[in-house]
Amino acid sequence: MREHILEREEFYKLLLDVVKDLLGRDLLSVIVFGSTVYMGGGRDVDVLVVVEDDIGMREKREVEYSIWRRLCRKHRVCDVDLHVLSFRDFILNLEVASFLSGLALGYVVIFDAIGVEKYILEFLNRLSREKYILHNKYGSWNLAFFAKVTLARRRKHSSLK
Repeated sequence: MREHILEREEFYKLLLDVVKDLLGRDLLSVIVFGSTVYMGGGRDVDVLVVVEDDIGMREKREVEYSIWRRLCRKHRVCDVDLHVLSFRDFILNLEVASFLSGLALGYVVIFDAIGVEKYILEFLNRLSREKYILHNKYGSWNLAFFAKVTLARRRKHSSLK
């Protein structure tokens, strides 16, 4: 991402505008997660887009490419790793060992029409009771520990509202 040019909130607004424009009423939720959230920076921005209807693999790839192309060509934000899931697939992937286990390390919901936070918090509660270590190129992560930390931050944040 172009951190030196585009601030985080600007990126979130730009991303949301592009996704809403392409998906319209089918859009249910947009979540940013990954190293840009839990490390404050990284080589790319991981984005989860939840849509209403089940979509096939080909359509999923076309939607992901359309979002990326518009961000990259029109706005010069190319380091985005997009994951488009139907609501059903989102729920099915809220399991230990899925790529959504990375939500335990941190996430930001930038659009939500379905109360997605409730599903993520239920998942993090389950994950906090597991003994699961995620190994990636950044190191090894005790996801139960990070799920507990993320849950505590969410509770603190919601109590401040």
